[in-house]
Amino acid sequence: MVAEMDGAGWPRIASVLIRCKMLTPSAAEKDMRWQRKGSAEIAYLRDAISNHSSFLFLVLLAAQFGLQPLLTKQLLPRGHVPQVFLLSSNFSKILISLLILLFGNTRDEVADIARSWSLRESVLKAGLPAIMFSMQGWLLQVGQAHIDSLSFNLLNQTKTLSAALMCYLLLGKRQSRVQCFALVLLFVSALLLGTKGFSSKSSRDTAGADAGDAFFFGVLPVVTAALSSGLTAAMTQRTLKGAQGRNSWLYSMELSMWGSACLLAGVCFSSDARGRLVQGPYQGWSALSVLPVMTQAVGGILVGLVTKYSDSVKKGFALVSGIVLTTLAQAVLEDAPLTSGHLIAAVLVAISTVLHAEFPPVQLRKAKSI
Repeated sequence: MVAEMDGAGWPRIASVLIRCKMLTPSAAEKDMRWQRKGSAEIAYLRDAISNHSSFLFLVLLAAQFGLQPLLTKQLLPRGHVPQVFLLSSNFSKILISLLILLFGNTRDEVADIARSWSLRESVLKAGLPAIMFSMQGWLLQVGQAHIDSLSFNLLNQTKTLSAALMCYLLLGKRQSRVQCFALVLLFVSALLLGTKGFSSKSSRDTAGADAGDAFFFGVLPVVTAALSSGLTAAMTQRTLKGAQGRNSWLYSMELSMWGSACLLAGVCFSSDARGRLVQGPYQGWSALSVLPVMTQAVGGILVGLVTKYSDSVKKGFALVSGIVLTTLAQAVLEDAPLTSGHLIAAVLVAISTVLHAEFPPVQLRKAKSI
């Protein structure tokens, strides 16, 4: 009777165990019911997530991105080693993704994922974007040191526009005229938020600098980082949403693994980082310091989920919304002044988000109506 039950090979194994008197029929039936119940619960959870995933992940990403600076500032010690924080976050991301991958899929699905994995494919689809992410961070640091803060924010916020352009060139994902206008509104709102607390002093500080140095070591690195950010976003979206879309949990682990390799390589070439690590990587940390590490890890996972269930352009809307949340949280928790520019930026973010969601390209609206 047990051998006739359907399942992923388990009935045959149970039949052999019963004949060898290593398992009783009642225990086998109980185990089969438990296995069926677990599969049904996994399927129900997947359906619930897929039905509301896009909006849910966007909201969670905006909340994480908005609160992360405050958590990092309040709970991490001053002068902490950034590489230690990022490596700890990557390890946490790998652990969380692995647990969800193992317990959120059946054994057969996990086995299929493991069998289909290859080092060459991982290097091409995850290693290359991870290297590009590391290069972008380095380019932004170089550029920020050679141009004023206002110019830096102006150039850096073009990454959302770059993502839209690269998604069109690589994936053929068009934007309607209203959506293009919404992207411009989002760009303006990001500028209003980015100029918070800036004065003309930063411009005066760089006024005497050599114009050639400002361009080659300031403008050019930031523009390159912004354009490559859009390219990386399009590559990631194609990897996760292509005809053979990669498992998002596996992809998060791969990005963290290759990203950690890049960080360790950077530490090897930095004598200052090596010296601080020798003194004690977690010096000054407390038990609460784990919280920003975990939220940073969850944020990295959410970026992958947003890319898979939504797209890279909407991810930009979530991140700018997170900046609005940061501004509001600072006004409440740290008594930071809230200017009219911040309020205008918040309104622009809301308007641009609604416009971008409600006015897709014409052919998409026709397809939905059919």
